[in-house]
Formats: sequence, structure tokens, C-alpha cells
Amino acid sequence: MWVGTRRQFNGLIIGGIAMMITKNFSVAEMECKCGCGASDMDEEFMRQLQGIRDEMQRPLTVTSAVRCESHNSNVSSTGKTGPHTKRKAVDLVISGADALRLYDIARKHGMSGIGLSQKGPHNKRFIHIDALSPAEGPRPTVWTY
Repeated sequence: MWVGTRRQFNGLIIGGIAMMITKNFSVAEMECKCGCGASDMDEEFMRQLQGIRDEMQRPLTVTSAVRCESHNSNVSSTGKTGPHTKRKAVDLVISGADALRLYDIARKHGMSGIGLSQKGPHNKRFIHIDALSPAEGPRPTVWTY
């Protein structure tokens, strides 16, 4: 049980068990997976993502969010740049009818890039969503992996 004071500052809950960016997404789940500690997501993107979560009315499991340039170049064909390095993208584990529903809701909430990976084991299927502007990449666009 947590004991102490809790302060909220710019969307982060400090002094609790987890530091939260929004009511459903923590700093820890947005961190770069290479261990560099980068976790500073774009604020407008996080508002959009929380809106998607609210409309989905179910948890959304994030497998990738912020990526530093080094990590992105190791895991993505976009090299040292890309939506994840701009702090405006997440990959979410989801499949089946829920994936189709997420696609529709993400478009409604302003996501401009959507990548679908729906083959293989269900726990490996995911959807990438991002909110890049046309100046940041050719948008809107949809692709499959």
C-alpha cells in the first residue's frame, strides 16, 4: 500500500507507485526499450492515445513507444528517424475484431499512420499508430508488415 503525498504535475503523478502520463499510460511503458531512459512522449499524441483507450473501453498493451535514434536504427527500416523517434507513435498488441475496431477508432482520433501486423501467434500481432503531420512523413498512410 502506498503512503505519502501525491502531487500531479503536467500529467505525471509523482510519489505514487507509478508515474503516469495519462490516467491509463505510465512513463515506464513509454520508455525506450534500449535502457537509455528516454520516455518523453508528445503531449498531444498522448491525449489522442488516451482518447482511443477511453473509446476502446479496454486496456491497450504498449510494446514500443519512444525510441532513441540508436535503438530505432537497430529495430526499424526507418533508420535513425521515424515516428517513434518523434515521440508520436506506439505499437499495441491487439488482434482480430479488436484490431479492426482499433483501426477505425484510431483514424477517428487523428492517427495519420497505421501499420497492421496480424499474422502469426495472437500475442505477437500488433498495430502501429502514429500522428505524424504531412511535413513529417507521407501522411495519411496505411501499411502491413
